[in-house]
Formats: sequence, C-alpha cells, structure tokens
Amino acid sequence: MSASTPSDVLRDAAAARTRRDQLRVQAAAAADLVATRGRETAELQERLSAETADVEGLEKLSPARLWASLRGELDDRLARERAERQIAAQAVDGATERLRSARTEADRLAAAISELGDVDAAFAAALAARAAVLRAEGSAASDELVAIDTQFGALAAEGIEISEAQRALALAQRALAEAQRALDSAGGWSTYDTFFGGGMIADLMKHDRISQSARAFAAVNRALEHLAAELADLGAGPVEAVQISDSLAVFDVLFDNILSDWVVRERIAEAAQQADQLGRRLAALEVDLAGRLDGVAERRGWLIERREALLLAD
Repeated sequence: MSASTPSDVLRDAAAARTRRDQLRVQAAAAADLVATRGRETAELQERLSAETADVEGLEKLSPARLWASLRGELDDRLARERAERQIAAQAVDGATERLRSARTEADRLAAAISELGDVDAAFAAALAARAAVLRAEGSAASDELVAIDTQFGALAAEGIEISEAQRALALAQRALAEAQRALDSAGGWSTYDTFFGGGMIADLMKHDRISQSARAFAAVNRALEHLAAELADLGAGPVEAVQISDSLAVFDVLFDNILSDWVVRERIAEAAQQADQLGRRLAALEVDLAGRLDGVAERRGWLIERREALLLAD
C-alpha cells in the first residue's frame, strides 16, 4: 500500500535515503573484502604453482630427482611434496570459495542500492510537498514538524539495519554452535588416538571429523563476513574469525606418529579455545545490538510525543 499523506511520503523518502547511505557503507566494506580475497587467492595460487613444480621436478627426470635418488630420499621427498601440493590445493579451493562469497555479498548490496532508485530526488520532492502543506495550513511549527518526519524515516531505516544485523548475528551463532559440536567430536577422536592407541578406524574417524570441523568453521567465517557488512554502517567493527584447516588431516596421514598426534590435538584445542572466545564476543555483540534497538525505540517515542504536542498546540 502506498503512502497516503505528505507526512507518510516524507517519512518513507527519508527512510529510503538513509537506507541508501547505509548500504553504501556496507558496499564499500564488501568491496574491500573482495579485493582482500582476490589478493589472498592469487597468492595461494602462486604457492600451488610452486608446489606443483616441485612435485613435477621429482616425478620427471631432473636434477632434483637424481639428487634425491642418489641420497635414497626420493620416495620420502615425493610423498612430502605431494602432500604439500595437496595442502596448497585445498588452500586455493578455500580461498576461491571465500572470494566467491565476498563477490556475492558485494553484488547483493549493489543490487539493493540500485533498486532504491534516485532517493535524493524523491526526498527533495517529498520535503517540498510536506512543507507546502504545512505552510498552507498556517502551522507555526512547520519547520520542526518537517524535521520530525524526516527523523522518523531515518530512525526507521536505522531500526531495519539493526534488525538485519541481529539476524546475521543469529546465523553466525547457529553456525558456530554447529562448528563447535564438530570440533568437540574431532577433539574426542584425537584424544583417543593420542592416548589409547587409536588404530585405523580411529584415524579415519578423526580425519573425517577434522574435515567436518574445517567445513563448519568455513561456514562460520562466511557468516561473520556477512555480519561484518551489516555492522559496517552501525559503527561496529568485524568479529575476528576462527581458522582451522582440514590440511591437518593430510599432515596427520603423512606423519602418523605420536608427535603428529600431539600437534593435531593441540591445534584442535587451540581452535576450540578460539571458538569459545568468539562465542563470548558474539554474545557481547548481541547485547550491544539489543541496546541500540532499544535506543531507536526510545528516540522514536520522544519524537511521537513532540509531534503530538506540536500538532495539539496548533
């Protein structure tokens, strides 16, 4: 349903203009993230190319292969280089997905800005129409009433932004809870493998849970990037992500001994600690956003009271 009065039109126009400004801030943050992800992907692709060249140097007839053969290290060197290439390839896959996600977010924001149209012209027209009505009515408080209507629109847009940030936060919190469950399972299998002998089944379960945890935390970090875009125009900084790589599974297969078992277990414990810290930061952000929304409601209440007083005085 379209707005029926000049006051309603002005409020909607003010809300659209504020919304556009907020989206521009988010879009700038999203563009920065795309650039960062692009550089990250390019660097990891260069590393993969170098690791691939190392493997090919050992697989084909080359000085590196001859030297490794003479030293009796060819099989070990080749296994190590292939594992490092696999780790590098996984890193490129992860970076490529992060870049795709960042571009999707940037495109979404650009489309949202475009859909709003020429909000400046719409606001100017609505402002002029509302002022004309008040002048025709002979209102002594016309300027303040126009200002109040404009502030109503801005507050409405701010409330929408805070609500969207709260929804993005809730998604991040749910993703973190799922990731923590996967990490707890990986930690349990790692402890069993380290202290109780493990075996092939334990290794398989541990590697599967590590991979699940890596995928789960990748989802958490994408949710945090979306949250960062929503927070950009609210003056709140991004929330630091948690990193756990499924290359731990490759590492553990290559060096299947008590030292690697301890390293993997410690890495999982570090990730669990980071996840707990992230949960506390998200909880603090939840309180902050709720307070901001209460503040918007309080300011709206004050404007309603002031508007009513001005209109009754007329």
